[in-house]
Amino acid sequence: MKKSERLVQYYDLDISASARNFAAPNTISVRRAFELMQKVELEQRLKELNKGKELLYVADWSWDGDVISILVSKSDQSISDPVFTVPKEGKRRTAEKEDQEGQDFSVHMLITLPENDCESALVIVEYCSGLGVSVVQRLLNQILKDAKKISPADFEQMHPDGSVDEKGKLKKLNVTFKCDFEGHVSDELRDDLNRGKVQSIELITEKDQYTSFDEDGYIKEKCKTLVLTLKDEDHPIKDKFNRILSVFQKNKDDYSRARIKFKTPEGIDRTVDMTTEGLAQAYIKKAKLDGFDGDLKSSYEKFNAQILGKMQSLLCPEE
Repeated sequence: MKKSERLVQYYDLDISASARNFAAPNTISVRRAFELMQKVELEQRLKELNKGKELLYVADWSWDGDVISILVSKSDQSISDPVFTVPKEGKRRTAEKEDQEGQDFSVHMLITLPENDCESALVIVEYCSGLGVSVVQRLLNQILKDAKKISPADFEQMHPDGSVDEKGKLKKLNVTFKCDFEGHVSDELRDDLNRGKVQSIELITEKDQYTSFDEDGYIKEKCKTLVLTLKDEDHPIKDKFNRILSVFQKNKDDYSRARIKFKTPEGIDRTVDMTTEGLAQAYIKKAKLDGFDGDLKSSYEKFNAQILGKMQSLLCPEE
């Protein structure tokens, strides 16, 4: 993190639902998911990683209208002690951590809830190496898991076949909810695809995942992949990006993921997953925040008003 600027990235957030005993349970809105998370006390909104050497935690949280602001922090004991130097003067200083201390990092995140609860929520989050959106996602999913322990009734659904138990009551089954982030595609991807050379397009489905592939079920199917290609040499077209995107849209019911392999105009090989957080960092829509009054820190105990204010301005850009 630089002390004079911040980089923020754009994502869509949805809530997925799963259950052990039946397929396709009903999901909930992003709004409802965060209402459930608020059942967990602020100081308990945390998750341990790396055998307790890393701790993810919510340092600050506010909900104002349709905007949720969250300060997510990570305390990492596994990082080496930082060393500061002045090479021209031969100065060198190590900031030694005490026992149980971890080097701390923070990212601000804003979630804008949609008017229609069926739609995705817009998320903008600071970028920090080691505390990316996939790490934040793990923390939010842990908080949802803890909310289930506090209010299990909110994680129950009627059995889809309407069956009843021995007492004649409708059967209820447990459901798990998780946060799913999908990065916004940047203009750089559109430009690189249009000017580069597409090598292959893969449409991937996991509809028959875990289906037995041999007689005793030792080998199971993981996914099916349909590999496509473009005739760049024979039939060059200018807008390859939208052509490829239209193929994804037409086949989204049969294929849940899509992957593109291509060479950029500079001849660099790239592989991009279009439907998950695995979208290459270079191709996630981003914005730079600068012009801060004073230096920024790598970690905060509470919201930094300047960072939060500049991020909020991205949600309501001036006309």
